[in-house]
Amino acid sequence: MAIMATILVACSSDPVNHGMTAKQKETYSQAIAGTYTGTYVTIYNVGDNDSESVKVKEEGAEITVTDQTMHSVVLHDYPVNLISRVVDNPELAEALSGMPDMDIVVNYHFYNMQDNGDVSWGFKPTAMPITLEYGGAAHHLILKLWSKVYLQLTKANLDAHAPFADGCVFQFDIEGIYEGNTLVQDLDFVWRNNGKDFLTYFQFDRH
Repeated sequence: MAIMATILVACSSDPVNHGMTAKQKETYSQAIAGTYTGTYVTIYNVGDNDSESVKVKEEGAEITVTDQTMHSVVLHDYPVNLISRVVDNPELAEALSGMPDMDIVVNYHFYNMQDNGDVSWGFKPTAMPITLEYGGAAHHLILKLWSKVYLQLTKANLDAHAPFADGCVFQFDIEGIYEGNTLVQDLDFVWRNNGKDFLTYFQFDRH
């Protein structure tokens, strides 16, 4: 009986997740809206194992989170040229290496809310179009972005008007480069040991 009581207490302390109403989403989206400073940290794998991974930091970066009207995150001046370091096609790699920094826009959504008011928040898959000249022709390409990582936004931080005060990270991966429906370069959105990968996270500054 003592063991059973212990199990029941442990289970009852687990957080309860549930959906959010439209009003709650609006309130929370207003609470997280704003421009935040931090650092882009890009990690890419250039060989067949993690020992060959490279980390590049870009300090002084900014992202803007909009409210529920736009429900988007703008990654300002993202260094797209870094993708060239994992591209197999030398002409495409050269064209990518000359690209200027650009803004990336991704849409976010709320996964669920716990009974204590904490919410899980992340962004949806995004296709970013770019046009490059290489091989004697213009190529209209798509960078497919994805993230399986979501942020836990605490009610305490939201009430303190500092939703990202814990120095958390906002991560996304480049899954692949496409031209139309044709896969040009597979970068796989799951970090693995047997191929090239490319991921970036935005490290929020601590305040």
